[in-house]
Amino acid sequence: MSARAAAPAPAGKCQPLLISPPELDPAAFAAALEVALAVGGAAGFLLRLVEPERALLHAAATHLQPICATRAVAFLLQDEVALAREIGADGVHLSAAGGVAAARQALGAERILGAACGASRHAAMVAGDAGADYIAFGDPAGPLTEELGELVEWWSELFVLPCLAEGDLALADCATLARRGADLIGVSRLVWQHPDGPGAGMTQLLAAIAAG
Repeated sequence: MSARAAAPAPAGKCQPLLISPPELDPAAFAAALEVALAVGGAAGFLLRLVEPERALLHAAATHLQPICATRAVAFLLQDEVALAREIGADGVHLSAAGGVAAARQALGAERILGAACGASRHAAMVAGDAGADYIAFGDPAGPLTEELGELVEWWSELFVLPCLAEGDLALADCATLARRGADLIGVSRLVWQHPDGPGAGMTQLLAAIAAG
């Protein structure tokens, strides 16, 4: 399966992009990832760590990348272009949109490339022109705002390139963003910190998106 085969769904079908906890033990977290992905419906898994030390990233990839591959879920690294090439990750999510052209050249055409654009319409359009496979709006640690909803709605009405909306979201927020046209919704806490476990968290998340 090529990376593009595992790429986020085209515009019109909203899916979750699961984002790792900021800190994790790779071996222990593997079980949670297995449970969440077994529910189905995820477009990808993004490894985003607060302290991305190379040894930890390698260990996480060793434990988590095969789980994603088994479920045909894209395994993405944040910002680590060279490491993505080294380990054969499906792609990279850039935390800043300015490096899209260079990352695309380094990754080649077959790997997925996403770009975080904050609240900038200009950055999103430039990233799309430079070769991003999806653009992202929102603050990963922030709540849903009307501005984020408007950005998603604007993008979905004008562009075909998939749009990721992310933040510290509640289930109702995910439904709202799906309704307003998000192709991907980036979530972490909703799944990994669900009181009934990641399987229940994923099930409720998919239901919220479908209701949007």
